[in-house]
Order: sequence, then structure tokens, then C-alpha cells
Amino acid sequence: MNQYLTDRQQQILDYITNEIDHTGKAPTYFEIARALEIHSLSIVSQHLKALEQKGWITCQPLQSRGIALNENVRDYRLAFWGNVEEGRVAFNKTI
Repeated sequence: MNQYLTDRQQQILDYITNEIDHTGKAPTYFEIARALEIHSLSIVSQHLKALEQKGWITCQPLQSRGIALNENVRDYRLAFWGNVEEGRVAFNKTI
């Protein structure tokens, strides 16, 4: 798997992952374009094809929400947030 992603591809992958995590379903091309202020659905399609070629997602043609994360995405995606107080780190973790 080619792990290198452009900044925009990373933004799209993060958005797809967050949508699936929070709603249980993949976003449509239109929702991706609107959320990331991309003015062309063909640009969204090009980025999704690149993500698929790099092994991050699988796209099901002719399905409105036909984007699926490949299993290896979860292995590479760890998000941490929190704060540091008195030398200790308090964090929450999502996988």
C-alpha cells in the first residue's frame, strides 16, 4: 500500500472516516465536496480514485454511499486529543 497522501487526499480520507464513525454510513460525493469546499464533483472523484489506488478505500460504482474504508486504514489512524496539566497528559483516544 502506498501510504503517501496529498494534503487534500488526507482531508478527504479523514472526512470519510469521521462520517462513517459518527453516522455509520459513508458520505456522498456531494457531501464531501460541500464539507471540504471543493467546487467540482469530478475533482472529488479523482481524489477518491487516487485513495482507492493507494489502497485506503474501496469505491462501489453506481452506489450513492459506495465508499468503504479498507481494513488497514484503522491500523494507521489514531487520533488523540486532550490537554497537559502539571506535567501529566490527559487524553481521549479514538481508533
